[in-house]
Amino acid sequence: MSSDVMIVVTVRLFAAPREFTGKSVIELSLPHGARLSDLIDRLSADYPGLGKYLPYSKLAINHAIAAPETILQNGDEVALLPPVGGG
Repeated sequence: MSSDVMIVVTVRLFAAPREFTGKSVIELSLPHGARLSDLIDRLSADYPGLGKYLPYSKLAINHAIAAPETILQNGDEVALLPPVGGG
């Protein structure tokens, strides 16, 4: 990853992760070439304890479920989608 150029990614949080962080939207600057897995690592570092939600959540980039190795682009919107339960 080259750290010379940065991208800005918007992360949207819902349900328990939103309550945990107290935020519904987080903007992060990441190095150009960063992958979704890098964003996950950054969120876990910036918000200790948020990592407990990540194994059970899906991540979507621009409304499409994405794999951890997906490379992020400047302006991407990432949604952290926790599991939904109920009955």
